[in-house]
Amino acid sequence: MSFCGRVWLAVATAFGPIVIVFLAVSFATDHWLEFDVDRSRLDSTDRGSAYFRVSHDRHRGIFRECYPGNESEFLNNAPGVVDNYCFNIDYEMPAKSTSPTDNLKTRIHLSRCFLAFYIVAMVLFIFAFIFGMVVCCIERKRWAFTASLFAYFAAFANAVAIAFFHGAEYLERNKIEDNEYFYLRWTQNLKDYNSRSYGYSYILGWVGMALAALTATFYLTAGCLIAKKRYRYEEKRPDMMPMGGPAMGPYDMYYPPRGYPAGPMVYNMETGRPLPALGYGDYTSWS
Repeated sequence: MSFCGRVWLAVATAFGPIVIVFLAVSFATDHWLEFDVDRSRLDSTDRGSAYFRVSHDRHRGIFRECYPGNESEFLNNAPGVVDNYCFNIDYEMPAKSTSPTDNLKTRIHLSRCFLAFYIVAMVLFIFAFIFGMVVCCIERKRWAFTASLFAYFAAFANAVAIAFFHGAEYLERNKIEDNEYFYLRWTQNLKDYNSRSYGYSYILGWVGMALAALTATFYLTAGCLIAKKRYRYEEKRPDMMPMGGPAMGPYDMYYPPRGYPAGPMVYNMETGRPLPALGYGDYTSWS
């Protein structure tokens, strides 16, 4: 492989663990969405039990919604609390007795797709990294192209996962009115003094997607350089036919050309001219 090919391969291999760490941290942490609430502006109705989940500072991830801070005493008696200050995000479909709306069902399906595609993206990129390590040991273009393909698929799956995340978020804020947890059922004070932003988990997801696409491009470039060097090597290979010998067809390695005596073709190593062959007769007369 050329020097440039080794550089691209080294950069792609170095990006591999970084992408895996970014995607894993984004997947495992609870800071995809962050909500800051100015509780000093809320009245007693806004702080009531109907809105206790949305009237406190909180941050949400793929699996949990957590309430850090000193004003979350409601967690002491709230059902379903995990780790003392978090609630698990439910991906199960609500019971029919609660009469869930179609928008709520669609949101749950989008959230499931978000989770599934994110897992697929991580698995695909791990395979891409493994194939990239194979390229480092065995410089073959097919392994480089395979690593590139898997990395591109991983970046695409990650982008699709984030698109599903935004779809679920859009429905949550603009369509669903099933209970007080959703934005359209909030009081005006809660809407005005609830600020929402994207956290570092969300940012790491996008950065991991971009780096995965770059890694795929680097693997593809390295594969092209490997193929180019191999092509040049084959062009420069010396002709296997001895100097001065006649042009040979695909079957002439077994039979001498017409007009030449049959038998082993022996050449002078100094001049390249054919020496008299052993006389076995013309092969045309064998039949």
